[in-house]
Amino acid sequence: MCRWLVLLLAFCTPVFPQAKRPFTFEDMMSLKRVEEPAVSPDGRWVLFAAVDVNLEANTKTPHVWIVPVAGGREKEILAGQHADRPRWAPDGNRFAFISTQQSGSQVWIADFEKSSGTVTATHQLTSIATEAAGELWSPDGNTIVFSSDVYPECDGAPAAEATCNSRRLEEEKNSKVKAQVFTRLLYRHWNSYKGGKRSHIFVVPSGPANSEGDGGDKGTTDAFSIPRDLTPGDYDAPVFSLGGQDNYAFSPDGQEICYASNHDKVEALSTNNDLWLVSVHGGPAKNITAGNPASDSTPLYSPDGKYIAYRAQQRAGYESDRFRLLLYDRHGAQIQNCPAGARNCPGTEMAKDLTEDFDIFKDDLLQRRA
Repeated sequence: MCRWLVLLLAFCTPVFPQAKRPFTFEDMMSLKRVEEPAVSPDGRWVLFAAVDVNLEANTKTPHVWIVPVAGGREKEILAGQHADRPRWAPDGNRFAFISTQQSGSQVWIADFEKSSGTVTATHQLTSIATEAAGELWSPDGNTIVFSSDVYPECDGAPAAEATCNSRRLEEEKNSKVKAQVFTRLLYRHWNSYKGGKRSHIFVVPSGPANSEGDGGDKGTTDAFSIPRDLTPGDYDAPVFSLGGQDNYAFSPDGQEICYASNHDKVEALSTNNDLWLVSVHGGPAKNITAGNPASDSTPLYSPDGKYIAYRAQQRAGYESDRFRLLLYDRHGAQIQNCPAGARNCPGTEMAKDLTEDFDIFKDDLLQRRA
C-alpha cells in the first residue's frame, strides 16, 4: 500500500518550468548573424552568409548556407571555408563569394548543382596583393568587378600597378617604423585607417584565366588574370558606406559601370558624392550629377538600360538630409527637373525627382509640432 502511495504522489507532483535567467552577452554572441541573402536566378534557392562568433578565440567566422525557397531545412554549403557575400552568376550554375582561405580576402567561384543544391567544386579567382571585396557579376556572366584598397601613386597598366602595390605592401610590412604621418583630412573613417590607400574598382574575367590575361597583359602566374583598375586616381571609388546597397552597378549590357565617388578637394568637409560612368574596358569617367553639390549614391540601372535610379540629397555638407529617389535618363541626358537648392544646374545633366511631391515628411513634421 505504501509503495502505491509513493508512486501516486510521484506522478501527481507538478512539473515546474525551468527557472528563468537573464539573456547574457554570451547568449547573444552564440547566435548566428545571418546576412547577404541572394535568391537564385531560377527562384529555387537562397544563399546567405551566417557568422559564427568564438569568444575564446576572439574571432568572427562567416560561412555560406543554402535553403530552398519552397521550404525545408537550411544547410551549410561551404563548411570548409571562411566564406562571405555569396552572389549568383546570371545562369545560376555558379556563385561568387569572398573567402580568406588563401592570400587574404579574395574572390572565389563555386560550381553549383541546381537539382541537389550542392557545390561540386570551388576555385580562387583573384590573388591580388591588396585583397578583394564586394564582388559583382556582369549581366552576361563574363566578368566580375570588385573593390580593393590600393596605393593611388601605383596607378598604371595592370601588371605594373599590381607589382607596385605588392612592393609598397612589402615595404610597409618590413619597415621598422610603424608610426603614421597624416598631412591632410580625411585620414580615417571611424576607427579604420587606410594608410594612404584608396578604394578602387577592378574588373577581371570570371572564367578560367588564359595565358594572355585581361586585355593582353601577361599574368604573374598561369592561374590568375591580372585585374584592371577602372577608377584610378587619388579618390575613393566606391565611397565609404556604413552598409546597405552597393555604390556601384553594371549596366544591363555589361559594358558600363556606374559608381559613386567624391572628388572634392577636402572630403572631410564634403558630402558631394557624385555618380560616374566608366566603360568596363577602362578610360575616362563621366560625372552625371555634377550639378548637385550634395550626395548622390546607390545607383541601379533599369532592366531596359534607359535609366539609372539613385538616392540623392540636396543640402551640401549635411549628412542627415532627406534622401530623395531620382531617375537619370541615359539617352536623353537632359535637365528634367532641377532639385531645389542645386547649384550650377543650368547646362548640367540632372535627373528627375520622383519623390518631390511626397507629403509624408510634411505630415510627420506637422504632427510633431502639434
